[in-house]
Amino acid sequence: MNRIVIIGGGPAGYVAAITAAQQDKEVILVVDGPLGGTCLNEGCMPTKSLLKSADTYDLVKNAGQMGIRLSPNSIEVDWATVQERKREVISKLVNGIRYLMGKNKIKVIEGKASILSSNRLRIENGNENENEVIDASKVIISTGSEPIPLPFAPFDGEWIIHSGHAMSLPAIPDSLLIVGGGVIGCEFASIYSRLGTKVTVIEMGEKLLPGEDDDITNILHDELMNQGVTVHTSTSVKNINATSKTVYLENSDGKLEEIQADYVLVSIGRRPRVNGIGLEENDIDFSRLGISVDDRMQTSNPSIYACGDVIGGIQLAHVAFHEGRVAALNACGQFAQVNYRAIPRCIYTSPEIASVGLTEKEARQKYGEIKVGEFAFSANGKAALSNKPVGKVKVLVNPQYNEILGFSIVGQHATELIGQGTIMLHAEITADMMEDLVAAHPTLSESIHEALLNVVGQAVHC
Repeated sequence: MNRIVIIGGGPAGYVAAITAAQQDKEVILVVDGPLGGTCLNEGCMPTKSLLKSADTYDLVKNAGQMGIRLSPNSIEVDWATVQERKREVISKLVNGIRYLMGKNKIKVIEGKASILSSNRLRIENGNENENEVIDASKVIISTGSEPIPLPFAPFDGEWIIHSGHAMSLPAIPDSLLIVGGGVIGCEFASIYSRLGTKVTVIEMGEKLLPGEDDDITNILHDELMNQGVTVHTSTSVKNINATSKTVYLENSDGKLEEIQADYVLVSIGRRPRVNGIGLEENDIDFSRLGISVDDRMQTSNPSIYACGDVIGGIQLAHVAFHEGRVAALNACGQFAQVNYRAIPRCIYTSPEIASVGLTEKEARQKYGEIKVGEFAFSANGKAALSNKPVGKVKVLVNPQYNEILGFSIVGQHATELIGQGTIMLHAEITADMMEDLVAAHPTLSESIHEALLNVVGQAVHC
């Protein structure tokens, strides 16, 4: 038998399926939900569709700054059309994955899979008479993750909502309270505040986006406040009253506050889906943090691999893509490993934040003395032309070998620009190799070159 069975059709799962099929394996993909998983149906793509609508609305409202006169009364958001466009984008992309399944001769079975043994699975489709048992040479688990609720206030989908609910609200709310100032919370704050919602963000930590450098997140914090967002850091939610739609808060000084809102969006993280798939019964090491794997995505059971959000770690779709490919190649008898050194982290707010490699705090902890080169977009011609001068590029370099340790960018199109930094880290390019780079003018990319030159005190425009 030469069959690979994959549980889960999200980014890790469908990429693993295609990769295994490309190695001439018989592939079965078991999906308990729509193809594309959370990312495509309730995460990355629909969120970015809403962000694009918010960006467009923001651009039109401020067109007067570019010499385009519009009557304020003529500009409005048609929420029904915004939602319809989102659904059309999702449908097109899901159909694209379905086409790829057919093109690569991958059998897709709808149902819930559980592992019976190293090489056997049961698939339940809701009808006991039609349950199916299938054999496999290797199994790949990619069941993804799900939103974490507050322990004292489970999701009800009506008032206490998660990100999947938040992108399909029946109307633009007048007010929205977001619990959690991480990536998801900040993105939804950026969407709804610019569409006219009064947004309040509650973050237990000392700052928004605790995984990024203070100087980067401070710029986003200020811009969110300029967009009308109220941010409470070092503040926790003590209780929630669904009847009065009131949230009770306490800050680090013990001060209590009550806030009412149309919705409470809880975005305090996601947990791997590890229950009900037969892990304990098959001696597969796992915890609430995810399935344990080695650098080849192999679990403690040599016939079973796992990848994507279900293993914990970096819960990003592009990481899941790569892990899915690595898992499939190893399951097919080849050797592959994930390069976690050059993983870009992208936050689709306004302005965007993107980074790769180490943060400045991490670099100083690991290397001690480092060189830091920065370049502000306020000194960049393309940013001035676009009327978006907020933000900067920061590059971190190990002075001993000129090794580039990390990039952080905050500003327009940061999530596109970070690709250049990712290539540099992936290829282990040193800072001195980039001194003679010729960047096109006028482009935002010039700021990356200037930041690199600034490491050695040779930046021209600052």
